[in-house]
This record gives sequence, C-alpha cells and structure tokens, in this order.
Amino acid sequence: AVVSTQSTGKEAELMEKLLIHYFCIVRAHLVDMIPKIVMKFMVRKLATHLSSILIKSLYNEDKISELVQESDKVTRKRKVSSKMMKVLLEAEKLVSNIAVGRSFEFE
Repeated sequence: AVVSTQSTGKEAELMEKLLIHYFCIVRAHLVDMIPKIVMKFMVRKLATHLSSILIKSLYNEDKISELVQESDKVTRKRKVSSKMMKVLLEAEKLVSNIAVGRSFEFE
C-alpha cells in the first residue's frame, strides 16, 4: 500500500507539472495572439472605412482648387512643349511646301 501511495503521489506531481507547463504554453500563445487579433480587427475596420474617409476629404471644396492646380514646373514644361509643337508644325508645313515645290519642278 505504501508503494501504491508513493506511485500515486509521483503521478500526481507529474500531472501537476505537466498541467502547469501546458498552461504556460497556452498563456504564451494567447499573449502572442492577442495583439495580432487586435491588429486584424483594426486593419479590417480601417480598410472598410478608409475609402469613404478619403473620398470625403478629396471632395472637400476648399481643397479642390489646390488639388487641380498645376505646379510651376509643369506649367513651364507645358508652355515650352506648346511652343515646340507650334515650331514643329511650321517646320512640317515648310518641308511639305518644299517637297511639293520640288516635285513639280522635276515633272
């Protein structure tokens, strides 16, 4: 009966240690998972509401003129490109006139 009691006592101690170890593992897992779960819900909520928030801020009448305003650099490039286009169109006209004029001379 003494051996049986010692065996039962050792089994109880072993079971207690295993349960303590198991609960430590579960606690560590929960501590690891809680921030991930919170972030998941935050990201999901942000994703569902972000587009409406951005659209509302985009259509704010105070900012529309600011958003559609051309930068100085782009304005300069557009003007230079426009002038270059006019020059190239004039050059094309001159070249086509010269080519037409020469084609009549050779006939």
